[in-house]
Amino acid sequence: MSGTARPGDPDRETANGETVNRRTADPAPAEPEGGESACWLDRVCADCGAIQDTAPFARCARCGALRE
Repeated sequence: MSGTARPGDPDRETANGETVNRRTADPAPAEPEGGESACWLDRVCADCGAIQDTAPFARCARCGALRE
């Protein structure tokens, strides 16, 4: 090791010679959180593409088209 880093120091040299401060280095990214299902196809009006508040729906709240 070159520079001022000593064993036990948070600063370390990488293989390409860069010094990394482990105290300020970015932590690993967090796991993505779950959420709602991406498929809302049963809520989409075939005529105008509006997403309805409930599924199944009889008529589109925006254009009034009957559900196919």
